[in-house]
Amino acid sequence: MSDKGPQPWEVWHARFDFSEGRGYKFRPVIVLAMRPDGTLVAMVTSATNKLSLEHDYLIQKWEAAGLAKPSIARLDRIAEIPAGYLGTAGRIGCLAAVDIASIRTILTDMTH
Repeated sequence: MSDKGPQPWEVWHARFDFSEGRGYKFRPVIVLAMRPDGTLVAMVTSATNKLSLEHDYLIQKWEAAGLAKPSIARLDRIAEIPAGYLGTAGRIGCLAAVDIASIRTILTDMTH
């Protein structure tokens, strides 16, 4: 485990508040970048049989990333979360090189 805080391409549990304002839950996210006032993350879901979004990416090395089951990186679901929302539930793992390369390609294609 790292003492230097979240790093890009690591998978962490992040706090997400419920829209009603009461309560929250922790969900896995991929850290994309650290910003002065928060962390840019992509949501991860294990619901691989659910609605598919245009830029969903099936994580190939999900076990190596520390995920409990096959999971999708939702690259259409990128959010900036407050710095304190990571770390309370901890680091899960880190993406494998093949997944990082594929996600980088999708993100680059999305911005062009």
